[in-house]
Amino acid sequence: MHFTKLSFEEYMTKVAELIGNSLSDPRIVEATGRFGYDEKRIKEGERIYRMVQEVNLAQNRAMDQKVKVHEERRVLQASVRKKYMKMLQIARIAFDKDVIIRKALQLEGPREVALDAWLNQIALFGNRLLNESVWAGKLKEYGIGKKDLTALMSELDKLRGVALACEQSKAESKKETSVKKQQLKELQEWVSDYLKIARIALDDHPELYAKLRE
Repeated sequence: MHFTKLSFEEYMTKVAELIGNSLSDPRIVEATGRFGYDEKRIKEGERIYRMVQEVNLAQNRAMDQKVKVHEERRVLQASVRKKYMKMLQIARIAFDKDVIIRKALQLEGPREVALDAWLNQIALFGNRLLNESVWAGKLKEYGIGKKDLTALMSELDKLRGVALACEQSKAESKKETSVKKQQLKELQEWVSDYLKIARIALDDHPELYAKLRE
């Protein structure tokens, strides 16, 4: 019964059957007990098995949360990008002749690629326009008012929060995966040792050993 030859679900089912068949048959418990694997020690294996079940559930929850927040970020980032790029294009037209404003709002060149740098670039654009009433007034002539800029900044703040949640969910998922790996290794070692002992203990009763290997 080797984990690498089975899916996680199949392996866990096999382990449950192994422990269940062992504890339900007094002959097996008596035989393995003479070699140190009495009922108490078999139940220790059951405890490890249940711990693996628990950490697997925790890992699944962490991964589900990771998928959820990443999708939320994707949708929100697309919305912010669309609004920002529209305002950027209009600002380039509105301030076409003003080099100082164009530089202050970082209207030239490509947009940042890294998320944090991109968010900061948008924040600089929005905050400087909100703090400069003359600039904002000029932009309003092209249909972009303070209300629109405030909405963009609000959505930007939300995106920062979701981006942070993504990092946290990624770390949590990684942690739970590591815990599961450690617990699963402990279970595999217990199963391996127990089957080796059971094979010796049940040497005169091959049918009982076969029952454990079903």
